[in-house]
Amino acid sequence: MLELEVNEFIESGANPQVLNSLLQRCMDDGGTKAMSYVSRLFEDDYGGITYKWELKEPAAFALLYWQQAGLDELARAAAQSPRSSNTNIAFDILSSAASGEFSTMLSDHWWGDLKKRVTKSGGLSTEMQHHARRTLVELVLGARDEDDLLLSLAMVFQRHYAKMDSVNAAKNLVQAVASRWFAVGDRTLQEYQELIEAFPGDEPSFQKFFEANPQFLDPMAVEVWPEPNLFGSRKPDFVVKRSDGSYLVVEIECPSKNLITKTGHPSADVTHAEHQVTDYRKYMLEHIGNVKNVFPGFSSPDCLVVVGLESALSSDQRLVLASLNEARHRVKVVGFDWLWERAKRVSKNVSEHGVIVSVKRMT
Repeated sequence: MLELEVNEFIESGANPQVLNSLLQRCMDDGGTKAMSYVSRLFEDDYGGITYKWELKEPAAFALLYWQQAGLDELARAAAQSPRSSNTNIAFDILSSAASGEFSTMLSDHWWGDLKKRVTKSGGLSTEMQHHARRTLVELVLGARDEDDLLLSLAMVFQRHYAKMDSVNAAKNLVQAVASRWFAVGDRTLQEYQELIEAFPGDEPSFQKFFEANPQFLDPMAVEVWPEPNLFGSRKPDFVVKRSDGSYLVVEIECPSKNLITKTGHPSADVTHAEHQVTDYRKYMLEHIGNVKNVFPGFSSPDCLVVVGLESALSSDQRLVLASLNEARHRVKVVGFDWLWERAKRVSKNVSEHGVIVSVKRMT
């Protein structure tokens, strides 16, 4: 019965009072199926009518009644049907939920009871704020079109400004936008993990992946040159320029190769890759005048070697690797899974926290 009424409203409805009744009854039901009905009321375009926002926004807000599952459904619907109205509403509500403010432009006349029910359900809890923040970041990271993303964000910032009491919501939105340049989304992390499992010996696949996702090579990467031809002489896998102007030269092998031998020595693959990357570094410094014409502001670079998997090492082998890195000057050897762990940590810290200044005394 409820599903039929939702279908009828989507096909011919435009009455906020009827919509309010439908949303209230879906919340009375409280089940997953009822949540999907509310999601449809948010996601549908209502034939493109001019006041569709007034129908879509209350439905999107009502999804918060289902707490974390509702936040996930809101983001899923916005990503699956990326119309500007869906994206804008999702950004608006998620950034407000992340701030714990729930500042919306819904009038109390029509939607006062809806606001009270969502708030009473636990929508302002700390857990909800954390989940909303993470969900907002994932939605920003998943945006495919940069121009559309910026246009949506501009419109949402205007809405926050118009509401006057949503400064913290705007801050969460700024933080989410910043994460697009520093964080890596869950889907990309999963894609990388699946690549390791499915194609551990396919170096070109990893070369292609890092070209598309250079933050894995260095979270501060702002410009990357894949396999640059160093004047016809040498060709490293990557040269990375960081946001502070420093450079990193990267040599990758593949996850199937060994890092440390059973006898406790660097493998032949590690030794070969180390020789390659230090040779590139030496060559670039010897020709620094010409190198600066290609790599602006180039100076003595760091080097990164990526070989094998650290999870495959015994505790003694891990100690060997740690000693190896301590003994090297500006050269670091890591496994492919180390890059995954770092990307995951960076993504979590960027998306869930701002900059926290802690002043503590050692005791």
